[in-house]
Amino acid sequence: MFRLFLTKINEIILYFCANMKYLKTHFNRLIVCALCILSTVVFSQEAKTILNAPAKLDSLLTKKINLDREASEKKLFTIQVFYGDFEATNAVLEAFEAQYPDLPAKLVFETPNYKIRAGNFATERAALAVLTKIKKRFKAAFVLKP
Repeated sequence: MFRLFLTKINEIILYFCANMKYLKTHFNRLIVCALCILSTVVFSQEAKTILNAPAKLDSLLTKKINLDREASEKKLFTIQVFYGDFEATNAVLEAFEAQYPDLPAKLVFETPNYKIRAGNFATERAALAVLTKIKKRFKAAFVLKP
């Protein structure tokens, strides 16, 4: 309702400003201009938001931002060797570590499967070179892009 009132007032003021050539005195022009300026000042709003957050929250947010920056800068390629249930994945992990002792591998759980991920490669080309060697023994292996 109040918004409708403000729009009607603005329409009236714009009408007078458009027809200002018909006003005969400078005083009337000055009043109309003053009304235009006054209406914007009187009916304007200002928002002030105050957040009461604990100081520990700010430090946690800063740490999270820094960790995210580091993770995004690394962008390492890995090779997923196998996925399945826990027992099968453990057996394949032991076989993989015996076959490739110089390549770091880890067991990762992502619902509903356990996965074996190996290596951290800066480029996709390096990951693909190692993948060709791994694929000879582990056919389901593939490169995970960051």
